This record gives sequence, structure tokens and C-alpha cells, in this order.
Amino acid sequence: MNQADLHPFLMDFFKTRQAEILEQTTGKLTVKLTERLDQQLMNRPFYWQYVKKLGLGGETMQLTFLTDKNERDQSDGEWVHYGSPRLEQIFRIIQQEGTYTTLFESRPAADHQKTALQPWFVCNLRVKYRGYRPSDEIVSIGILLLNGTMRFQFMEGIETIEFSTMIPDYCFTLPTIISVNRALNRVTDELEKRIKDQSKEFTVKSYAIYQRERDMVRKLKDHQNEEEADHLAEQQIYDRLYPQVDLQWINSGIFYLSEETSKKLMKT
Repeated sequence: MNQADLHPFLMDFFKTRQAEILEQTTGKLTVKLTERLDQQLMNRPFYWQYVKKLGLGGETMQLTFLTDKNERDQSDGEWVHYGSPRLEQIFRIIQQEGTYTTLFESRPAADHQKTALQPWFVCNLRVKYRGYRPSDEIVSIGILLLNGTMRFQFMEGIETIEFSTMIPDYCFTLPTIISVNRALNRVTDELEKRIKDQSKEFTVKSYAIYQRERDMVRKLKDHQNEEEADHLAEQQIYDRLYPQVDLQWINSGIFYLSEETSKKLMKT
């Protein structure tokens, strides 16, 4: 779930910002950046100042991201993982741009028949585990606002679907039955329950190691009588080992999907 979630997350990030997807395989993604993405990601402001002064359009760069270890060993590209500078950069861009969006599944106009689009509330969060073995993971959750059906790894399920910021021709949206606030509460409750269940072993082991190292410092304190230094050491041990799980909101929105796509998501 952890590393594998990065590929659909990156796909969604670049597709919704109109970057051209040049290659997309399991664990490998090559994109042609838009001008805005190039300015945000590539740190070459003097190039863009130069081409603008000359009245030129400029050439945007291509990037290849690798999220699978097999691809990392076989392909050229940037290895993206939790904690990598590139992923942190993308998180900052999302936070700066805003955290809420509305997207519509792109549908071909078949014989001018109207298609109903169903509303899903979708949220992406970052779970940060701090303790003896720190780790981060992206959690993507969708909840159908018609009946409350919940789908984890939502972004992975819609990886191949095209979206638009405008409602397609001959489509209409169904009204929500469940409010966004109620959906958010249900998602939060379920996520907290899952984190609690999944982190039991991690919490117990982290706390045991924390207590052991703290007791060692206190024993040294009895012999050395360096109270201020020992207090600092205890604080450092607490910051490093005491088990903590933090949630960071990445983004959220309403995704309008066809009944066909919704049924596929609910089956997988």
C-alpha cells in the first residue's frame, strides 16, 4: 500500500495539471511538463526570464519518475519515495495551490444520450509514523455521497480515467444525499480505527525501546550529575522514539463519476 500508492498519486498530480503523459507503466511515469509545472519543479528562473524577454515560448522539460524498485534497477529516472526531496516539493505545490477541487469524468457523447454522474467525496492524506522505524504513507479514500460506500486506495482505482474541470456535454450531476461534513466524519473515524489496528505492534515496540534508552540516560545521570545535559538527551530520545502517528491533509474534492465507473470501484 505505501510505496505502490505513489504511482497513481503522481499520475493524478500531473494529469490534473494538464501535463502530457509520455510513458506510463507499473512503477514508471514519464511526463512532459507544462510551463507552470516547469517553473514550479525545475528551479531555472533565469531560463524563463530569458525566453520571456526574447518573446519566445520556451521549451519545457521531461521528467521520469520511478516508484518501483525493479524499475529503479533497470531504468533511468528519479527514484521517488516517502521523504524524497521531489515528493516533498510536490506536496508543497499542492498545499500552495489549494486543497479542494471538483472534477468530472470525461465521457464520450454517445448518441446524445444523457449520462448521470455520481458524486464521490475524495480525500488524500499523509500518515506519518514516528518511532523506532519512521515511515510515511499516502492514504486515498473515496466515499460515494449517495449511499456512503467507502473505497480505500481510491486514486489507484481511477488511475486510467480522464477527468475535466468542466462537466462534459450531455452529462448531468446527481444531487448528494450524504453531506461532505458527514462523509468527512465517517472517513476520519474509519481511518483512525485502521491506523490504531495497524500500529499496535509498532507502538508497543517503539515504547519499549524508548523506555530502555530513557532508563539508560537516567542511570548515567545518577553517576554524572549533569542534569541539564541529561534533560536534553531525554528530550531527544522522546522526539526520536516515542510512538506518534500524525495525519497531514494533502487535498480533497468532489469527483463526479459515471455509474459504470462507480460500480467498478465498489467491486475492487
